[in-house]
Order: sequence, then C-alpha cells, then structure tokens
Amino acid sequence: MESIRAQRIADRFAGNLNFMVKSCSGGLLVRYHQHTHYFVRESCFWSYVYMAAGLPVEKL
Repeated sequence: MESIRAQRIADRFAGNLNFMVKSCSGGLLVRYHQHTHYFVRESCFWSYVYMAAGLPVEKL
C-alpha cells in the first residue's frame, strides 16, 4: 500500500473509539479490542474492518 494512501485512511479513522489506526511503514497498524493487526494490502484491511463491524463483505 502506498504510504500516502495509508496515511489518508489512518486520518479518516482519527477519533474513532472502536478502531485505532496508524500509518506504519507503508501499511496500516490497527488496534481493535486489545488485538493488534498490521495490513500491507488495503483490500485485507477493509475486509477486516467490515467483518469486525458485522457488515457483509463482498467477495471479488
């Protein structure tokens, strides 16, 4: 993932009480319910967010 895109996504999650998202080394570091995950691919990040939120995920 491009670092600029990662930073934009992280900025959009600023202030969200459920997900702590930080841009880190061209990927996203996500903390959710005391678990930390690192995503290099944006599609994997969004799948995780949708699944964590209980929303249906479309498979490509």
